[in-house]
Amino acid sequence: MTEAKEVVAETNGQEKKNDEIEDETELESAIIRQVEYYFGDLNLPRDKFLCEQVQLDDGWVPIEILIRFNRLAKMSRDPEVIAKALNKSTNGLLEISEDNKKVRRSPEVPVPEMNEDRRKELSNRTIYAKGFAKDSTLDDLLKYFKQFNEVENIIMRKYQDRSTKKRLFKGSVFATFKTREQAEKFIESKPYKYLDNELLILWQDDYILQKQEEYANKREQKDKKNKEREKEHTEKEDFKLPTGTVLHFSEGTEQMKREDVKAALTALGADVAYIDFKVGDKEGWVRLTKENTAKSVAEKMTDNKIRIADAEVVFKVLEGEEEKLYLEKTVEEMSKRRKNMKNFKNNKGRKGGNKYHGKKRKQDHEDNSPPKKLKTDS
Repeated sequence: MTEAKEVVAETNGQEKKNDEIEDETELESAIIRQVEYYFGDLNLPRDKFLCEQVQLDDGWVPIEILIRFNRLAKMSRDPEVIAKALNKSTNGLLEISEDNKKVRRSPEVPVPEMNEDRRKELSNRTIYAKGFAKDSTLDDLLKYFKQFNEVENIIMRKYQDRSTKKRLFKGSVFATFKTREQAEKFIESKPYKYLDNELLILWQDDYILQKQEEYANKREQKDKKNKEREKEHTEKEDFKLPTGTVLHFSEGTEQMKREDVKAALTALGADVAYIDFKVGDKEGWVRLTKENTAKSVAEKMTDNKIRIADAEVVFKVLEGEEEKLYLEKTVEEMSKRRKNMKNFKNNKGRKGGNKYHGKKRKQDHEDNSPPKKLKTDS
């Protein structure tokens, strides 16, 4: 860039002073950097549109085409301003046509072939940096990395927000240096800060390996949970219970026992599988063994009542969603009970002894016992 001089220029009827000339020089620098990026080793091979344009006229691309690109258009839409800036490029990558209307990548600087070796070479001089403000723009990041003249390219890592469907900045970047040595120097010189926030700096390869291990662990945990769910589902299938078998009873006495309820129902021809009830309760549930037998048992009662332990106990057949909910809870409790029993046996085997030390252990509930009480409409 030429050294700024104390000049006064007239633009649109206004005077342009020295500090405005400097602003224009910064603009030229930004234009050069952006167009060099378009035609650079990293972007050109993967920019389908630009590659097509390059094929049309011996590599020449009209500046009128380039100003359709968003970032360049934000800097200037004036082809003359862009041409003037590009004529100051000094790295030998770009050529400007004699009429200042076209630009191309110099034929003396061929585009590297993007093969596996090339990808490894790029990855070998690329670092990962995390900790940038999530509202940062590319211009903010370019300004930050400008202090490291060796940075060749910056990729902002983004994700799609589910609610807005917009691509948002994650707060991390991949920065590619011109050489491996320059990248190593950057890594060795950390820590770095961005707006008082310390950045996490890793080699790109190390970061990718770390994420692959995290994803593998997540997949392993997910597979484990899926297997547990599948196993639980299978166990519940083992406990599939017949429908049309549940009776709810209420208005009993505190002295009433399970045996009393079972005896009264057996007298009506019921084949009782389990009675969900304990002494002191005034209501409970009875599950019968055979499918669709609850109604026939209830029909043998007088006004859905049976006299049990000096009380007129009221019975009701559970149907539809009410019965479904009860049976699902029953199966869930039965499955948990089986699982707990297996865990107990496994722990007992590992400890090599019986924790009851010869004492008689209370009998576990039957494996087909129901859940704890459920509220039932009377």
